[in-house]
Formats: sequence, structure tokens, C-alpha cells
Amino acid sequence: MSPRHHRRRKTVARPWAERLIEAGVLALLVFTPLAYGTVELWSEAIAELLILGLGVIWLLAMLPHWELRFELPAGWQPAGLFLALIVLQALPLPNVIVGLISPAAASLTQEAWAFTGGSSSTMALSLQPDATWRLTLKFLALGLFFLVVYNTYRSRAQARRAVWVMIGMGTLLALFGIVQRMTWNGRFYWVGPEAPGPSAFGPFVNRTHFAGLIVVIVPVALALLLADRRHPTRQRQRHSHDWQARLRSWNSQEAGPASLIPWLIFLMGGAALVGGSRGGLLALLAVLVLMIGLGARGAAGRGRGWRIALVSLLVVLSGLWIGSDIIYGTVERLAEELGQPEESLRLHVWADALHLWWQFPALGSGLATFGVAFPMVRTLAAPVTFTHAESDWMQLLTDTGAVGLLLILLSLGMVVLTLRHRYRQASSQWSRSFALAGLVALLGAAVQSVANFNLPVMSNFIYLALTVALALRADDMTEPHGHTP
Repeated sequence: MSPRHHRRRKTVARPWAERLIEAGVLALLVFTPLAYGTVELWSEAIAELLILGLGVIWLLAMLPHWELRFELPAGWQPAGLFLALIVLQALPLPNVIVGLISPAAASLTQEAWAFTGGSSSTMALSLQPDATWRLTLKFLALGLFFLVVYNTYRSRAQARRAVWVMIGMGTLLALFGIVQRMTWNGRFYWVGPEAPGPSAFGPFVNRTHFAGLIVVIVPVALALLLADRRHPTRQRQRHSHDWQARLRSWNSQEAGPASLIPWLIFLMGGAALVGGSRGGLLALLAVLVLMIGLGARGAAGRGRGWRIALVSLLVVLSGLWIGSDIIYGTVERLAEELGQPEESLRLHVWADALHLWWQFPALGSGLATFGVAFPMVRTLAAPVTFTHAESDWMQLLTDTGAVGLLLILLSLGMVVLTLRHRYRQASSQWSRSFALAGLVALLGAAVQSVANFNLPVMSNFIYLALTVALALRADDMTEPHGHTP
């Protein structure tokens, strides 16, 4: 393709597609958390159709030039193999092949046929193909969403709009959750369906899922705060030791909307702390510690480290002010679980889950099949039905086997190494801040997944995918003409 045609594609074909794609991305950021985190069939269908529409628009923008030209991000090879694996789990395969690949799955399927009197020449690797296919469609949609965003978001103005929508939604959900806790009547939105348990927070069925969303939003909000160098007041503020002058500049008109970010972070972080999730508490603290530790590298980073440390301290204080009794109870329950591991329900489930994995060591029992497979190995006597493993990592191991877990770890490792390199070799404060945010958000989500189950929560994955895509693209993003970086 000649340079002349390349410029024409940029100025004629791309803008309409970029505007539509950006509108769709922002719509997803608003819709998915409000729709109970997008965990139900109707909300999943809407989100998946919208993502499919974004993919079609993206392809149509390239077709007039008879080319399919796009870039693939770091870690795409193992991620693509993982998607191929979970698709393979749901497909009907010849009985002989399933018997060779997963003898346990073949044996269980044949026992079920003997009991029901049915038979077939094909069977699936998954013990519950319908459930596997449903979650597979969600992951395929997330993969397409990441690919579209990675190839579309090329300007800092686009990134700022996306981050501000994320911050706005996080703030709205925090306020909603706090008010809901004070006026809780057992129903979502006070008039909707009844919550299945007492751990709901805002529109989320589980307070852990709200905390998981904040774990992603806080780093990217801090990145926007650190990357903002548009106002002369900020440049003078870096060299001023007068805290009264700094506070006055935060409240001045010259400081701009970025001056609101610390206060919004206080609110979001405080709400996540008072949500009562032990995993969310640890993940949020891990995010703040990582932002301080990684952001303070080098002589120029010490100032950033102090600013992040101050914000972190105020987040904890705001949480104590909003609900000190809830935070105290959360810390107490966490200390009891760590101090008496033999009494931990979660550890008992994990021990049994390891026995389940050993029956399907290579490829697992099928994505989203833990609920039907776990009773085979369960030893815990308790009046509780376990539909998940209380850990994303443990469930990936049981559902997709050692192969699936290894592919996910390889993909995440490649992305982490890329972001670490981008952070160290960044050409601007903008790219350095966003590389740090993507790295911290990814590691924070990984920490929370150790003892929490977030796989069905599509909203959190969309926010995380967008954050990582912006982080990987930050160094290539352009600034509008006349805008001072």
C-alpha cells in the first residue's frame, strides 16, 4: 500500500469507524457494571452483540482498501491457544479421540449413556458442553474487544475520555453501594430482583466483584493524575514545599478536572474497603503498594511515590471514616482464616479441587464445569453447594487442566514483561504512567483471583482489557495539535 493511500485511509475511512467504536466502548463501560456486572444471559447477550458490532465496524473500515491490516499484542500466541482449547472442549469429537485425550471424561460420559440408555459416536471433552460454550463465547468476545481497542485507540484524547468514564462509573457505583448499604431492602436497585445473599454491593451480586472493578480503576485513575502536565500550576507545584499552596492549587480553576481525581479515588477506595471483601481488601492494598513501590523508582519517581503514598493513606482513612466497624470485621475474619487454616472452608475446597484436577490433569473437566464435577471428589461435610472453586486460578486448573493454566500464565507473563519494559524505557511521562497502571492493574487482578472467583464477571474483564490495551499503546499515542503534553 502506498503512503498516499495510507494517508487517505487515515483521514477518510478511519474517523467514522473510530467514532463508532469509541462510542461502543464507552457504552460498554457504562452498561456492563450496571447490568449486575453482566453475569446473566440477557446482559451477556447484549454485551457480546455490541462487541460483535464493534468488530464488524472495525473490519468494514479496512475492506474498502482490500486489506486486513492489524497488530497483535504481546502474549497473543498463548492466549489464542487457550481460546482454541476451550472451544475444543465444547465441540463434539469422536469417542476414540476423547478416550485418548481425556479417559476420565470419556468414562463418565459412557456411564451417563448407560444410565440414560443413550449413545452417540461423538462426545465432548467437557462434562457440561453447554456451560463451557457459554463462558467460551464470553472469552471470545473479550478477546475481540481487546483486539479492536488495541488497534483503534491511538490518541491521548481517546484514552482520557475512556479513563474519565471509568472513573465516573467507579464513583457512581461507590456512592450507589454506600447508599444501598444504609437503605438495603434486599432488592437490587431497591425495586429489582431479590439478591441471592447478603453480600451484594451496588448492582453486583457479590461485594468482591465491586472490589475487583475498583482494583482496576484506581491504578488507571492515578495514571491519569500522574500523566497530566497540561497546567503550569502543576509544574510549579512539583517544586513547591508549601502544602497550603498545593491545596489551594487543587481547588483553583487552573488545576482543571484532574484535581478531582484524588478525591474520587478516596471515595472509590473507601467504598471498596467497606464492602467487606477480604480478597478485595488485600488486592486493593496490593495495588496501592505496587503503585508506590514501582512508581517511586529513580530520582524523578520519588515525588510520584510520595504522592501515591499520600493518596493511599487517605484511601485507608476514608474507608475507616465511612465504615470502620466493617473494615475491622473484615480484617478480623481475614486474621482468623490466616491464623487457623485448618478451619478455613476455602482451603478444604482447594484440597478437594486438587483431587478433581488429578482426574483431568491435562485438559481439565471443561470450562465452567466445576459445579457438576466437584461432587465426585468432595469430602467436606457442609450444607453448602459449591458452584466454583473460590479461586480463579484453582478453577482454571480444574476446568482447563495444566495446559490451560500454563497458557494463561505464559500470556500474562509476556504482557507483564512487555509493560515492565515499556515502563522502564518510556519516552514520556504519559506512557510511563499508563504502563505502570496496566502493570499494577493486571497484577492486582491476579492477586485478587487467588482467593476470589471473578471469571463470570464480564464488566471487570472489559475494564481490565481496556486498561491493559491503553497501557500497551500509551507510547504510540499522539497528542492533539496544540496540546502541551
